[in-house]
Amino acid sequence: MRCLLAWAALLLAFAAVPASVVQVIQPFDDPRDPPSWRPLTDAEQALHELGLTVFNTSWRPAGAARAERIDGLGPVFNAASCDACHSNGARARTAVEPGLIPVSMVVQLGGPDGKAADPSYGHVLNTAAIDSYQPEAQIRLSYTERRGRYPDGQPWSLRVPTYRFEEMRLGPLRNDTVIKPRLAPALFGSGLLDAVPVAGDSATGRFGWQGNVPSLAAQTAQAFAQDMGLTSADFAQDDCGAADTRCRAAESGGEPEVSDEFLAAVIAYQRLLAMPESPALEQPYEKAGLALFERHGCANCHRNSLPVSGIEGLASIAPYTDLRRHDLGPGLADRSVSGKVQPSRWRTAPLWGLGHAVRRPPYALLHDGRARSIEEAVLWHDGEAASARRRFERSTVAERNRLLDWLSAR
Repeated sequence: MRCLLAWAALLLAFAAVPASVVQVIQPFDDPRDPPSWRPLTDAEQALHELGLTVFNTSWRPAGAARAERIDGLGPVFNAASCDACHSNGARARTAVEPGLIPVSMVVQLGGPDGKAADPSYGHVLNTAAIDSYQPEAQIRLSYTERRGRYPDGQPWSLRVPTYRFEEMRLGPLRNDTVIKPRLAPALFGSGLLDAVPVAGDSATGRFGWQGNVPSLAAQTAQAFAQDMGLTSADFAQDDCGAADTRCRAAESGGEPEVSDEFLAAVIAYQRLLAMPESPALEQPYEKAGLALFERHGCANCHRNSLPVSGIEGLASIAPYTDLRRHDLGPGLADRSVSGKVQPSRWRTAPLWGLGHAVRRPPYALLHDGRARSIEEAVLWHDGEAASARRRFERSTVAERNRLLDWLSAR
């Protein structure tokens, strides 16, 4: 935690702002330059710009000429920059189609106990490598179509994904290794979610599709290490598998490879990213959509108000999540290599910013991008959310469309 302590005073200063300027939703006039949710001081602006620069930087292999402070990539990795997955801070902007998985998706690996990683491949199956090394694997995605009808006869269709692993450099995965495909989420509002007091059991965090990462700082350091092969003071080991001796002996770009200054700047940049403004619905449609959202039971988990602490002038936010984990049924659950369904609990996905995503196609929803629309994402809900899905299914076409339009304006 040396990095966080070194920059604590500056990051804490971000919270001390007058109530009159706390407006977490902002217009994104230029999506390539997402705004902060409050004005910045000169010092904060300088740190913000450094963070944005590091965020957009394509890192180089250790020892690369003229790379100086941006070397140490890999030797195996998935992306060479933060922006490659979180384009301009947004969720992965891609249609996840059959073929090799996109760079904005990673396949994490887990053990049958829900804990650590495959001994050969580590926590993430890396699909890229620096020169003189080979990727750990290539991952090919295919779908089967699952069709059905609403009670009123209207058809629906869902995609069921299957993953095939090719060119496995260190041999096949064990049958009990758990396959966990994960699409890059949006970073907007991350600092505000970080300010929500953790509720529920002690294992629950604010970040990660399964709520297993406690803070924005931990999420950032973990992504550098596991997705890019870059160490930091807060995450000193990259993602070489325990049995991959050549990877573990690779040249380092420094100790750490991501300096305390760079790591703190990237965290600070994310911490103040605003939420994008969506076009407002006319009041009758807003009220009608909200009424359906609540009547179906969606609001039980997608709560429109959460408290925040440590930000002067801001007592709560409206992210449409409870930041708790829920069982959403076997259809969305992770599976082992042998196909065994694993008990899976998902953090309620925040809905704020959804309108920003759907207005900028192509896009994909849910943890693995299988949903091509908000409607498909709703229809995948099962387990603890089954009753809400059934109410949606039993509603009229007009009611379903009204709710989907309302969700598109979050």
